Amino acid sequence: MKWFAIPLIFLAGPALADRGEYYGHMMDGYGVGMMFGPVLWLIVLGLVVAGVVWFIRQPGNSATPKSAGDAMAELDMRLARGDIDPEDYAARKKLLAE
Repeated sequence: MKWFAIPLIFLAGPALADRGEYYGHMMDGYGVGMMFGPVLWLIVLGLVVAGVVWFIRQPGNSATPKSAGDAMAELDMRLARGDIDPEDYAARKKLLAE
């Protein structure tokens, strides 16, 4: 009997923790949370989707190849920095023009 009574004492805790002389009702402090809970999850889901879209659309994260204008600008910058010589510049510019 002792082994049966000890678990019952622990299981009775939530029932004894209720306020008042009765078990309580649905709107006894929790109803507002149940009413706005789905709205909160829709807001969280919208923020997650907006975050993913923002992360994908950041500059530098594009999956599209660069255009020839970008390649020409890069080639001009490499010549200006001295990374390539004028002959190599002319050969690469000819390839990009094709």
